Amino acid sequence: MAIINPENQVLERRAVPKGSFIIREGDSGNCAFLVQSGKVRVYVQHDDKDVELAKLGPGQIFGEMALVFDEKRSATVQAIEDSVLVVITRQTLDDKLRKSDPTVRAIVPMLMKRIIQTNSALINRHGDIKILVETVQNIYETIMVTLPRVQQQSFQNAVQPKLNQFLAAVQSFQEKYSDD
Repeated sequence: MAIINPENQVLERRAVPKGSFIIREGDSGNCAFLVQSGKVRVYVQHDDKDVELAKLGPGQIFGEMALVFDEKRSATVQAIEDSVLVVITRQTLDDKLRKSDPTVRAIVPMLMKRIIQTNSALINRHGDIKILVETVQNIYETIMVTLPRVQQQSFQNAVQPKLNQFLAAVQSFQEKYSDD
């Protein structure tokens, strides 16, 4: 199957049955996948256990690191529903980046590298509540600074109270079940 994007490039689509492995941790890669329909699970092996990183559905992308870096796949992705995936090749990304602003061309590889570093830190410290709290706070702050000024107050009013409740619940859990 194929799909034509707005620039008239034909992009391959793959039908993937539930339970199928799409990519495996440690394999070589040169493309990413956009979930057109269905759902996939992204996970890594750590201490002989599956550590789930994400469940992704329509409109979400995985395998994107292979578009920028010549490194082994950092996670395994398995279809948890029958899925249709759009294949995004390195050439497709290169074509789009060539047409973009030079600042965007410089930022994309740097962001990918930071994502890899963050994933590694989370995997290696997955049981640490402090890293969870830091990650949640960093995500909130990152979203705040990227929103237009006119939306920041609304976002803060909608999210901050719930975020504070969540962090208080995490703190309470840590105090109740801490081994210290």
